[in-house]
Amino acid sequence: MPFIENIGGRNWEYQHDDASIHTSNVTKNYLNSENVTVLEWPPMSPHLNPIGNVWDIMSRKVSVNEGQFYSVNALKTTIESSWYNLEREILQTLIMLMEKRMYDVILKNGKTLNY
Repeated sequence: MPFIENIGGRNWEYQHDDASIHTSNVTKNYLNSENVTVLEWPPMSPHLNPIGNVWDIMSRKVSVNEGQFYSVNALKTTIESSWYNLEREILQTLIMLMEKRMYDVILKNGKTLNY
């Protein structure tokens, strides 16, 4: 919380998916005790979170050569490299697809899409 307040003050909303760790009573109680506003979000909707696609792209890049790393530092370096070398076009495509994905979710009444 102090980190978030230092970079963004208190004028923000928290968004997460409905993964069980995010919806546990412990998490809900903590967010409530900190007066965190949680954005309503459809359950099982990773297609509405572009960062999920980014993590998938990065994990494939990191897993090249069967993901064998002999030190934590080598793994960290590879992850950072994949982050900083993400192609701008891929990120722009993910952003441009959001409007269609949101429309599709509305058409399916918030149910999971087959992406």
